Amino acid sequence: MRCKVYALTWFSVMLFSALAAIEVVAHEWMAPKEAAEIKNPVVLDVESARKGKQSYLENCADCHGANIEGLKAEETGLETDTPSLKDRLKTHTDGDFFWKINEGKGTMPSFKDNLSDEQKWHIINYIKQESK
Repeated sequence: MRCKVYALTWFSVMLFSALAAIEVVAHEWMAPKEAAEIKNPVVLDVESARKGKQSYLENCADCHGANIEGLKAEETGLETDTPSLKDRLKTHTDGDFFWKINEGKGTMPSFKDNLSDEQKWHIINYIKQESK
């Protein structure tokens, strides 16, 4: 009986540790709370998704892939794999995506001066449309 309790305790600790590690990795780069709470002012419709796809393919696909599922480092020439934006959509708000597109980090460039706010929101709508 004692062995079962130790095994169950060990399993619980390991499971909790694994879940905590996943949470940290999934949220290692997050927008400030105020930015993450910003709502997308552009309605997600066919036209917005079309515009977003065009901007995405011109500005994002080289690193994140034409299918939005990320690329291996060998494919991009970067030091690390790029994330699947479809997966990131599950744990990031529209405002978080918008902030990241604006600010950039490391090898992810800032698009603050290269894309209009409307173009950025269309890109986010395209990612959401493709993630359904």
